[in-house]
Amino acid sequence: MENRPTYGYGADDQEPSPRPRPTYGYSSGGSDGTSGANGAPGAPGPGGFGGADGAGGSGGGQGIPSGEQAGAPVCPRHPDRVSYVRCKRCGRPACGDCQRPAPVGMLCVDCERELGAQQRSASPRNMAGGRMGSATPFLTYGVIGICVALFLGQTLIPGGAVEQALIYAPVRTLAMPWTMITSGFLHGGIFHLLLNMYAMYLVGTHLERTLGHWRFGAIFLLSLFAGHVAVLLFADPTASSWVAPTLGASGGIFGMFGTLFIVNRRMGAETTQILVLIALNLVITFTIPNISWQGHLGGLVMGTAVTAAMFALRPKASPGADRGALAKRSAALHAGVLVLGLALCLAIIALKVVLAPSGALPLL
Repeated sequence: MENRPTYGYGADDQEPSPRPRPTYGYSSGGSDGTSGANGAPGAPGPGGFGGADGAGGSGGGQGIPSGEQAGAPVCPRHPDRVSYVRCKRCGRPACGDCQRPAPVGMLCVDCERELGAQQRSASPRNMAGGRMGSATPFLTYGVIGICVALFLGQTLIPGGAVEQALIYAPVRTLAMPWTMITSGFLHGGIFHLLLNMYAMYLVGTHLERTLGHWRFGAIFLLSLFAGHVAVLLFADPTASSWVAPTLGASGGIFGMFGTLFIVNRRMGAETTQILVLIALNLVITFTIPNISWQGHLGGLVMGTAVTAAMFALRPKASPGADRGALAKRSAALHAGVLVLGLALCLAIIALKVVLAPSGALPLL
């Protein structure tokens, strides 16, 4: 006799036998759950409905069973929740708490995490190894705006109130330490302001896009601070240089010159032009009177050294590496470099304070 598939019918029956239907906790004998196994009305059991032979009769009714018992799809993370919505990526059911909207359809929480990790591993990084941020160099524009605003204050507010509050001199190091930063945003004249802001615009916009916002801002401020630390280091407490004021963003801009030189070398770009620019500015610094060569040189050295250390410690990206994790590691290493640069400046200040004659650095 030939064996044929039955597809749910009896092997010897000519007519198909009725297929079982889910009872959902009611009696399996009646179509609407009102009759028991023998056609009689089923008495409700202690936990449900149905007769003696029903699903919820005296045999201990369980109420309405879970979706898994009834054969309905359930969320893998929450097996007690029935869900007919499936992840478009893996096809598994996902309850409302595990559904994540996608441009088309829904993702489960696990697939969303996997896709996010894949996107982070393939995300581009900037020249310094950080995440790509906004292309607008808003820090450069911000520095230019602050310098212009303070210059207007210097010009319009009588009595030199702006200079008295913000300008730096070595004698003010302990009494007004904030001036070691704020003095870099003041300028001695319109030509001084225009020259520095033009250089800031040309160099700053390029470096901010290349290094990222916070690295660029940190290098600029640290170079500015290092320039005033160099002024303090080379100042003689017994000479007029101890009380001579210093102002201008040139220390930070010279730090940007050094940074640009390192960046161009790492990119394989032309470095002759930036070297000529640095040399010309150094010649002007040492030949024209009333220019703080200490501030220019201190900013140049700090900016060059910090940027070189950042590129030397930049993590290398191997094929398939998680670029998001590399960006975090790069940020931590570069922050450490900046902290070491700041610690060096503070150590120089402390040394100068210890070696200075009594009363040379008043606290008030």
